[in-house]
Amino acid sequence: MNAYHIKIDGMFFVDTSDKEIGQASVGGWYDEGAEVKGVILSPDKDKAKLIEGAINLKSYWNRIYDAIRYGDFKFNKIEIVRVEG
Repeated sequence: MNAYHIKIDGMFFVDTSDKEIGQASVGGWYDEGAEVKGVILSPDKDKAKLIEGAINLKSYWNRIYDAIRYGDFKFNKIEIVRVEG
């Protein structure tokens, strides 16, 4: 199974924060929206989230995308780096 790190502007993606930065619509008549969380980054590779498998990669990418679309997260460059080993 492949494993990945996500780098954003040279920093490693660690996880999403507990802080809500926006609301994503989920559709439906009584849509109250889904919470969008902030993104935690670190220059330390040892703190980077090791994302295993394509399904998990897509899940974390969707969280980052929601932070960009519905929140206030800005960036210049995103890289998905396969981790050897």
